[in-house]
Amino acid sequence: MIKIIFFCISIITFYFSSQANSQTLTRDEYLKQFQIRRQWLIANFDTSSKINYSSIAARYATGKDIERADEMFLELLKKPKGAMFWMFPVTACYFAGKEKMSSEVKKTLRGCWKTYAPSRGDTENHWAMWYACLLLMSEQWDNEPGTEWFSGKSSSENFQEAREYIFEWAKITTTIGQGEFDSPDYILEYIIPTTLLAEYALDKEVKKLGLMLTDYIFADFAAEHLDQQYIGGYSRIYERGLFRPKYSPSSVFAYIYFGVGEPRTHGWVLFPVLTSYILPDIIYKIATDRSQPYIHKERKRVRNVIRYGKKRNPPVYKYNYITKDYGIGSLQGGILQPIQQHTWGVRYTYGKPFSTIFGLHPYWSLYEIGMFFPEEVKTVMAAITASKTTYNNPDKWTGGSPFERTFQYKNTLIVLYDIPPGTTSEHIDGFFPANLEQRIVSESGWIFCKAGDTYIGWFPLQPGVWSEEYERSQQDAESNFKTDNLSRKPRNYRFRSHELQNGYIIEVRSKDEIGSFENFKNNLIKHVPSSVLEPGNLTVKYQTLDNNKMIFSFPDKRELNGKTIDLSNFKLFEGPFLHAEVGSQKLTITHKGKKMKLDFKNLKRVINY
Repeated sequence: MIKIIFFCISIITFYFSSQANSQTLTRDEYLKQFQIRRQWLIANFDTSSKINYSSIAARYATGKDIERADEMFLELLKKPKGAMFWMFPVTACYFAGKEKMSSEVKKTLRGCWKTYAPSRGDTENHWAMWYACLLLMSEQWDNEPGTEWFSGKSSSENFQEAREYIFEWAKITTTIGQGEFDSPDYILEYIIPTTLLAEYALDKEVKKLGLMLTDYIFADFAAEHLDQQYIGGYSRIYERGLFRPKYSPSSVFAYIYFGVGEPRTHGWVLFPVLTSYILPDIIYKIATDRSQPYIHKERKRVRNVIRYGKKRNPPVYKYNYITKDYGIGSLQGGILQPIQQHTWGVRYTYGKPFSTIFGLHPYWSLYEIGMFFPEEVKTVMAAITASKTTYNNPDKWTGGSPFERTFQYKNTLIVLYDIPPGTTSEHIDGFFPANLEQRIVSESGWIFCKAGDTYIGWFPLQPGVWSEEYERSQQDAESNFKTDNLSRKPRNYRFRSHELQNGYIIEVRSKDEIGSFENFKNNLIKHVPSSVLEPGNLTVKYQTLDNNKMIFSFPDKRELNGKTIDLSNFKLFEGPFLHAEVGSQKLTITHKGKKMKLDFKNLKRVINY
């Protein structure tokens, strides 16, 4: 019977998902379908036999088999582990079952917050989760002395420290931007604490701040969203999510809250879904309206620089061009976030599971690690490579490089590399999915790619070699591929160039913009860049398909139609939907005459429908 119910819910959600993709819904239609998707996600966990926090929270929330939820919770509380990744699921379970759990569970849970000392971690998402949970639990057990807390501080001291940090983090985020920005994977670690604060905080100002921060993060995602994919350069992303967007938590949020794409589940997404947060209509409209192409620019910040830098948080400049068929986005280049940076990429609606083309210099070094991690530089590499196993792999597909820079204007991108001899990984790579409809290496120098109604041109400034790469079972939990190449499907084609002074031009157009693929190719072969590629002296001159003249000299001299481009003029948000000045602590959200304003300085949230 349960399987039949799940099947019916799945059919309904698939139907509503396709409907949401094809048209913008009225508010009433959206709310009805959101609740169906919400219940569908909860139903994946409230009868699950697996002992995990998601199953516990779902049971408490729905009231299904509370006795079993108590048993599961007690089992997991025997040996607390996971630091802040223990704190937030335990906090979510507590609030979901506060009025239903047994006194034994409550007593055991309270004891854990006295005896287990979770590490605070060292990243922005760690601190957001750690302090949000500490604040919420200190409110629940107020007026207790430091002897009753793992921190040795009283309830009021814990509360004050957490409150101060959360407001300071909000101030930094809304003045110079997030450090772990626009991550398809780590958006989850921000939505969880903000929704928990919005739902459960007793302090009215904290509660409102949590709500506004949730709006802020969702609005940021909505403006850079296309077909369940996060567009643009990212601070952090794991390779699996880079290849297959469906594996990133952002795709689950897009399905549940935007109503687009394929149904996806994630145990941790359940925790925000169990709260009463409802996406404002204007943010939903922004996420699903791709009726007109648009430029969207942002200013974020580099993660705290500990060594080897003159500024603690240098600016990050992000540029996106988004249409209904594709999006191309880029960061300005350089090391902006350690290990998992994704500097630029094209994403398109055609082709599953692979729907992206991008390139990088797979750089790694003690210099990069020392820049961002406080530990002793010479000893920290082992710990880094143990947790982020691809970091020092010359074939990796994520990471930034100090020897890479970009220049983007609309749907044209120039990327340059000036790599000194002796650098780790003396080559650059390009990722071309094997499921492209066409991939043509032209005598003109252009590489032409067709992905449905999206056409991509890649002009390498230096020669390179092609290789095929195959699916490995650990890269896809749904894969049934065997070990020999003959029975496996190619994942991608790698284009590698070993020249140290290097680069390429990327042009992207859709059928609506240029007509046929043949027309795209015939026009593009007439546009060949000129370049000087010498150590310390790299310059490219290029006239785009739209006859804009771009001149780019490494590292940071950019010129468009005779005018110098100054990236420092970027606002915090600038585009048709989001508007924010650097330092303002304000975000204005607009869509077709409707407005929403988030004023973090005065803690005001105004929706004008």
